Amino acid sequence: MSTRTIHSEHLAAAVLVLALGLSSGAPALAGERPLKGGEIKPEVIYHNYCSVCHGDRGDGNSRAKNSLVPPPRDFTKATNLTRDYIMGIVAEGKPGTAMVSWKSQLTPKEIEALADYMMATFVNKATPPAPAAAGISGTQAHGGRERDVPAAAAPVRVDMSLPLPSGLVGDAGKGEKFYMDNCATCHGRKGDGKGPRAYFINPKPRNFLDEASRNLFNRPALYAAVSMGKVGTEMPAWKFVLTEQEMANVAEFVFRRYINPGSAKAGK
Repeated sequence: MSTRTIHSEHLAAAVLVLALGLSSGAPALAGERPLKGGEIKPEVIYHNYCSVCHGDRGDGNSRAKNSLVPPPRDFTKATNLTRDYIMGIVAEGKPGTAMVSWKSQLTPKEIEALADYMMATFVNKATPPAPAAAGISGTQAHGGRERDVPAAAAPVRVDMSLPLPSGLVGDAGKGEKFYMDNCATCHGRKGDGKGPRAYFINPKPRNFLDEASRNLFNRPALYAAVSMGKVGTEMPAWKFVLTEQEMANVAEFVFRRYINPGSAKAGK
């Protein structure tokens, strides 16, 4: 095979990767930086980084869909997605798919804005009305009259079987030591958000034991929360202090001890 042929094949492969937006860091389309002068434009971020695979309408109907296995997610039919889950996947990528990590290209604030935009524009528009709670009709007597009763929203639960990103396997034992030394002061040794500093913090530290936390925080979401922190709260971005393995360890501990106490092995 000639050198020219090899060069042509490499060039073609590079062009394909860039066209699909799958290179490790390059945005799919050229354009201005989404963050300009402090203003974040999530629609621009989505267009530049996401639409090449997920489509302009978020339905996965893009020019790349026939080249990707598994195909890009259709956000308009994904009724179980949450803001925190989207943030985690955008930041860390998803093993076994073409979804790469964008945390080196997007700031935590940009990732938050992107997740809010996707939830409002694609996901929530697809969520069907929740059925009325069992045993409760659509109306109730009130002062001799009937009034409408809002349907009870069914709790959303993300996939708890998803592993940590990048093939990481957390060591819960090591994670416990770090948690008790560094996290329990806010989140509490019982994970109930009642650590000794909690009284002085606003907003309050997350309670890992409540239903919302146990429905939303799987391993990828916990890892993203540890890694990126949360803007506007006391939760720092530990990625500037810890290694990826150390963050995986504490995420694994929190998942096993507080979120899903019945899990004993990674991926369960």
